[in-house]
Amino acid sequence: MSEETVLKAEVRNKNLKASWPAILLIVIGFVLLSSKVFGFFLMDFMWPGFIVGSGLLMLYPAYISTPEKRRSLAFLAVPGAMTVATGILLFMMNITNHFESMAYAWTLILAAGAGGYIYLNRFEDSNNRIEKAHRFIRTMVLVFMGMAMFFELLIFQSFGYWWPLIIIGLGAYMLMKERRSKSDE
Repeated sequence: MSEETVLKAEVRNKNLKASWPAILLIVIGFVLLSSKVFGFFLMDFMWPGFIVGSGLLMLYPAYISTPEKRRSLAFLAVPGAMTVATGILLFMMNITNHFESMAYAWTLILAAGAGGYIYLNRFEDSNNRIEKAHRFIRTMVLVFMGMAMFFELLIFQSFGYWWPLIIIGLGAYMLMKERRSKSDE
């Protein structure tokens, strides 16, 4: 590459870094303006953001860790991932006003903890525990889906006409998966 190309790239990168505060102010201004125009209290929707933010702060030491230098607070990736997942779940529950779903959504928080463990150990080449964490995440997602069906269909009865369509879709997926596996043989 020529020096001129490298110089242009450096200038463009410097300009982009310098414009982030301005972009952030514009976004904040639009959010505040829309809350005034549409008449909603911003904190009613944004309070889970504080939980997500604290989780992201706990994830940061693992983010800046390198294979050569692992940060001393990198272990906070596991509770950080769980905190971020809790904040996202609370945000979704706040929007839908369906906090009862925490009866089965806790499994996703455990899966996020396993995801944090995988992220923490991302520099290790072969780790049997990472494979176990992947299996744990899959298991927790399946448990979440099963418990969600149980609670929403039988306890909360909130699916209405949607649950037969979901069951038909699940059956079609299983049928297609079985046919694909037979055609691969």
